Parts: sequence; structure tokens; C-alpha cells
Amino acid sequence: MGNVVKRNLVVLTAAAGLALFAADSVRSQGQPKIDIPETRYDFGRVFERKQYIHDFIVYNRGDADLVINNVRPSCGCTVTNFDKLIAPGEQGKIEFVLDGEKVHNEFNKNATVSSNDPTYPTMTIAVAGHEIPYLNIDPAGTVYLHGRYGEHIERSMTVSSNEEDLDFKVLRASSNIDDKITYKVEPASTAGTYQVTVYKNPQLPTLITYGTLYLHTNSKVSPKSEIQVHIITKGDITVSPQAVNFGQVKFAEGAGSGQAVTRSIIVSRSSGEFAIKDVKLSNPNFSAVVEPVADGKQYRVQVTFTPPLKTLVQQSETSEMIIHTNDAQEPAIRVAVAARAM
Repeated sequence: MGNVVKRNLVVLTAAAGLALFAADSVRSQGQPKIDIPETRYDFGRVFERKQYIHDFIVYNRGDADLVINNVRPSCGCTVTNFDKLIAPGEQGKIEFVLDGEKVHNEFNKNATVSSNDPTYPTMTIAVAGHEIPYLNIDPAGTVYLHGRYGEHIERSMTVSSNEEDLDFKVLRASSNIDDKITYKVEPASTAGTYQVTVYKNPQLPTLITYGTLYLHTNSKVSPKSEIQVHIITKGDITVSPQAVNFGQVKFAEGAGSGQAVTRSIIVSRSSGEFAIKDVKLSNPNFSAVVEPVADGKQYRVQVTFTPPLKTLVQQSETSEMIIHTNDAQEPAIRVAVAARAM
């Protein structure tokens, strides 16, 4: 019995010794300890189309190497570069790169920092700011020039710069739709402010189109700014509905074409008479037939869609339908046509 007790005491003593050895071994290996004193930075005003960089300083307060495994931003507007290994008592950095073109208005963006710190394996750093354009354009947004044939339509806006220490000047304007608009740039009553006026060509036939007005300035960082222009010439001829949407249609699954589907629109004139000369579609999967409803006043256009072979999971077919008339002011009525596969 005494020998058994002695053997048990020896085993217990050995186990305790191994435990103490393991603990001493862990203590001797040490542990990293991450410390990021500043976890949030405010860039303040951020200009569009400009890159901003801020360095977050990272300290290793432990007694073993700190390994930063990954820094994962929350969105594609930021990129990070970082020191992967920081020795005990040393410091490194995480470089936070912000793309001003990909943020809007007030913003907050963060990134998750993953490391081998057993106490804080993940931490979050963040940046904030307020994105502003180089130019103040009032009213902001798209310039809408909507009116009837022959009607005088104009829109004006004031333009100034957000750049400090710049004697701002608008040098000239240009556009990619000079056949549809004219424009004028002149100094406003406030220094550094300009008035830009855009005029719709009153002789435009019935149409719906977009274009771009370019402002050329003396800014070195943003010498050319864009303003979108939306033009509609309304006429006496109306289309109801304004587009032909077939919605979801069963496309062909084997050789040949699928089952044809037909939709119709009504083309009318509020005063006077007109005639539809022909109808053209840009996509051969669509065809159209014109039927008089009230001669010279109203017509039905039957649009037929013959589904092609389905080759994609999400497949669609679109076309522009141009209805040619004998009206001098409205010679071409443009209608969007679309269908998508089930």
C-alpha cells in the first residue's frame, strides 16, 4: 500500500512539474498586444475625383511579434496597405486610401483589422468626411429642356468654385449636342460666380434625348466639368402607352423560335390630321403592323415579338421603334420596346 501511495505522489509531482514548465514556456514565449490609439479619422471636406490618404499608427505593446493578418475595408471606395509584422515595443502603420470619386455627401467608412493578438483578434478603424464637388451648380442636377415644337425654352444656373485660393473663372462652354442646344456664359453680380444659360433649339422635331454640357474653367485640378442635359420636344402626336413592354416572355428552348406575343399602342393627334408612313424596328425579333382606328386621327400599332433561343439565364431583347409620319414637325416618333426571358 505504501508503494502505491509513493508511486501516486511521484506521478502527481511530475504532472505538476510539467504544468509549471508549460506555463513558464508560455510566459517565456510572450504575447503580442495591439494598440491603435486613433481608430477614427475625419478627412473633413473631400473633393470628387481626388485621392486621400491617412496613416493609422499601430503599436505592439506586447513581448512577442504582432502579425497583422488582414485589413478588410467595408466598401470598394477604400484601399489599405499595412505593415504585416511589428516587433515588440515597435510601431507600424495602416495606410487608409480613400477615393473621393466613390463617396457622396456625408460618409463613414470602416475597415476590420485582424491580427494574432489573442485578446483583441479584430479591431475596427474608420474614416469620415463630407464629399463636395469642385463646382457649386445651383440648381444642381440635370438640366431639363422640355417643351413643344417652336416653343422658347431656357434654363439658367449659377456656377461658383469650392476651391480655396482660386480666382475662379469659367473660360468657355461646349457640348456634344450643339445641334440641339445653345448656351451663354456671363459673370454674375457676385465675384467668382457665373450665370450659365442653356437654350433648347425650338425647331427640333419630336424627340427624347440626353446630352452633356461642358464647362471649361481655370481650375488646375478640375479644368472640365460636366452638366447633363435632358431634352424633350413635345408635339400634337401622342403615344399611349409611351413604351412597349412585353414583360417576361417564354423564350425558345430548342431549335427555331418561341411562340410570338403581340402588344399594341395607340398613336393619336389632338388637332389636325396625320398619317403613319411606315414603322421601323432596330431588332429583327420585333415586327409591327399599323391599323387605322380613325383615319387621319388615330392609329393602332400592333407590335409582335418572336422570342429567340434562350442562351442566358437572364436574357432580354430591346429595340427602338421609329414611327415615321407625314407631319413636318413630328416626322419620327421614337418608342422603346423591350422583352425579357422567363
